[in-house]
Amino acid sequence: MSWNNVSLEKRLIVVLMMLSSDAMVFGAKILFIPSNVNSHVLHLSRLAADLTQLGHVTCVLAPSNARVPHFVAEAESGGNFTYTKYPVNGKEPFFNSRYVSEVITRLALSQSLWEKLSGTSDLMKEIVNDHESDCVRLLENVQLMQQIRDGGFQFAVMEPAAPHCYYAIPYSMKIRYASVARPSFIWTYRVPQLAPFVSRLFGLGYTDRMTLVQRLTTFIFDNLDMLKSQNETTTYITELAPDRPVLSSQQLLEQVWYCQTV
Repeated sequence: MSWNNVSLEKRLIVVLMMLSSDAMVFGAKILFIPSNVNSHVLHLSRLAADLTQLGHVTCVLAPSNARVPHFVAEAESGGNFTYTKYPVNGKEPFFNSRYVSEVITRLALSQSLWEKLSGTSDLMKEIVNDHESDCVRLLENVQLMQQIRDGGFQFAVMEPAAPHCYYAIPYSMKIRYASVARPSFIWTYRVPQLAPFVSRLFGLGYTDRMTLVQRLTTFIFDNLDMLKSQNETTTYITELAPDRPVLSSQQLLEQVWYCQTV
């Protein structure tokens, strides 16, 4: 694989890791933990597989009900890429379910602003709860968690899905971690987000040409949601790393060494 065939995102992550220590110049051992969404599992698996072509050893830790990317078998044959499943509930990722599609469609067609806002808030809670449930299933897998701790990983690539649980894993291992996320979540990485221009509200159908009322709505909603999650504490660090300071969800996100939006 030529350097020109590697996307900008991949270049940035590789350069970052090369600069972190002399060992990483010759190849790092990197753990990838995508959120339980088919497209996200595909994206991070592709990134992990491509990084093996640059001399790194990578492992993707994915929920069992996520669709396995078509290239996984071929990538594993190279020896430096591993795709490991951990059991979770459900036959498919919650976010990819028909239920979520129906809720988003109903919100998009609704003429009630209150229904859109309350429905979005309820759906986001369900999504977070589902991600946390998946994470708990992973932490309860004693054998797999021990393999992860003994795996000699030097770096982790995460997503901001239930960070108070998932981010506790690399934090407890005392390894650096990076985040990959959509631009609508850049506020979690201390990058100023103009909520009136980048809305995270499902079903509103707002574009970058919002009215003043629409911009004000997204600004208020996003900031209330951000304040609600900033002080969320985690018991998972206490369980995984009793010798380390207990951090909130927001503090765990602030520990990221690097982030790249996609």
